[in-house]
Amino acid sequence: MSDDSSALSTGKRDRTFALIIISVSSFISAFSGSAFTLAAPTMAKELSINTTELSWIVTIYVLATAMLQIPFGKISDNYGRKKVYFTGTIIFSSAALILGFMNSATSIIIMRFVQGVGGALIFATGTAILTSVFPPEKKGLAFGINIGSVYTGLTIGPSLGGFMTEFFGWRSIFFSIVPFGFVIAILVGFVLKGEWKAGVKEKFDWIGSLIYIATLFMLLYGFRSLPKNYGFGLIGASIVTLVIFILWEWKIDYPILQFRLFQNNNFFTFANLAAFTYYTATAATTFILSLYLQNIIGYSALYAGLILLARPVFQAVLSPIGGKLSDTVEHRIITTLGVAFGLIGLVLLIFLNSSSSLSLIILSLIFGGIGFGLFSSPNANSIMSAVSRENYGVASALVGTMRTVGQTISLGLVTLLFAVILGNTETEAVNYEPLFLRSSQIAFIIFVVVCVISLVFSYLRGKNNYFEITNINE
Repeated sequence: MSDDSSALSTGKRDRTFALIIISVSSFISAFSGSAFTLAAPTMAKELSINTTELSWIVTIYVLATAMLQIPFGKISDNYGRKKVYFTGTIIFSSAALILGFMNSATSIIIMRFVQGVGGALIFATGTAILTSVFPPEKKGLAFGINIGSVYTGLTIGPSLGGFMTEFFGWRSIFFSIVPFGFVIAILVGFVLKGEWKAGVKEKFDWIGSLIYIATLFMLLYGFRSLPKNYGFGLIGASIVTLVIFILWEWKIDYPILQFRLFQNNNFFTFANLAAFTYYTATAATTFILSLYLQNIIGYSALYAGLILLARPVFQAVLSPIGGKLSDTVEHRIITTLGVAFGLIGLVLLIFLNSSSSLSLIILSLIFGGIGFGLFSSPNANSIMSAVSRENYGVASALVGTMRTVGQTISLGLVTLLFAVILGNTETEAVNYEPLFLRSSQIAFIIFVVVCVISLVFSYLRGKNNYFEITNINE
């Protein structure tokens, strides 16, 4: 089934079925990631894994999903999004099963990369499938429910993951998702109707794909390696290869990333820029507050985690509402309002000090949760509505890529600030508190500026909604 008729010919039952499958898959992916982050220290202690190896175990998955989404998005446009999604589910679940039996850092790193490949296949196609099967006036709600399932997974992952690690061991995190993964794969393969691909298969751009993968690897790993010298070197090299990639993509007939999608298409361009800057401005907030609550206030990890749940809870609740609103209201109104709420939350954190009340922190988290709830699904609706059907796969991959790159840069900036200002200062040192608070304040000031830029980008996308641009680029 091509995209030209899929949304019209797909019945309500099949659309609902597709939404359930993809939302459950999104929940499982988010849950496994957040739960594993909590279980990782226990795994490292049991297997005698050093800090560098543990860092790679966590990082390699993020690198794989970020680097491969755009190429896989293009492949899904050519060969069918259902095939790619099915393959990703099988790879992700199989890797999880194998990871449960691994006993060395090297083998775990390799299989985490393989699992990241599966994740990239899933993330590159899920939103595209929803766009293909849902009519324009119902896409926003579908996106909202799907994104809400992601935030739900992120919300319960730490608490449930901690329980599972405590009573069943860290391996149970991987084993627990295997049955769900294979059931989803069976449903996708044999029950989900449709294939959804472009009408004309284009030649795959292998050279552009390799340049793109190298660029993303150097950029993301560079930011994760700051402030080491090679981190700056990798970032500089990524800028050079990015220029080469853009020049190459403009030159060839069938690029993996159609830069002409950005040309004369403010709705698409500014929606992507708004996503990138918003995630850059907000992603490190939880990390900073986690350190603040534990190292400055003295709360336990469990209590700090419960406080930090405020943001994802509001995200999970409001994402379907934000998505539903985007089916009838101008996208820029909802997304700009969402960014504004997030901006208020960041401004509150500029005034964070050793005597700040807990209510200030919770209030900032609530504003951040409301902001994400109103921004994420309507912005995804903007991106997916602003491209032609044959580019749904690439556009879907861009949604995930903007998020991952923004999050990585956000954490990289905080890491750099801590390294420059805190250095090797121990948490027990007398000067740790003022140095930590100074670096945090600088970070939040930078993030406020970036969030203001996101606010401008969000508004500049224009008034168009899906019903006015359905035929753009077609």
